[in-house]
Amino acid sequence: MAPEDLQHHPLLFMMRAGVAPVWPLCQASGGKEEVIMRLKPRLLSDDMTGLKQAAITGLGVVALPGYVCRQEVRSGALRRVLPAWLAGDSTLTALIPYRKGLLPSVRVFIDHLAAEFPKAVVL
Repeated sequence: MAPEDLQHHPLLFMMRAGVAPVWPLCQASGGKEEVIMRLKPRLLSDDMTGLKQAAITGLGVVALPGYVCRQEVRSGALRRVLPAWLAGDSTLTALIPYRKGLLPSVRVFIDHLAAEFPKAVVL
């Protein structure tokens, strides 16, 4: 299946304020090719769990972070339809109040998150 084939399937989209229903697909292998898929989703929602459940029941194809649907992919309830492609990147930001000097425990915690979180989100 190629990215263009998605146009022939019902799609589900994770809606966020100010974000158009578009999937910027890039090759998972790190290739330079990028495909911008403009979507006409069957369902828009800001609830990842609801979108995952909609996909499980067969309502359409959805792009979700690996950590949200890892178990369902492993069990066969969901399947990756474009395993060679990724639908965008995510960013995690740790916000801390500014003070003179950062508590060592807070610094250690942030360093731990930076090292371990990427391992937790891989499908």
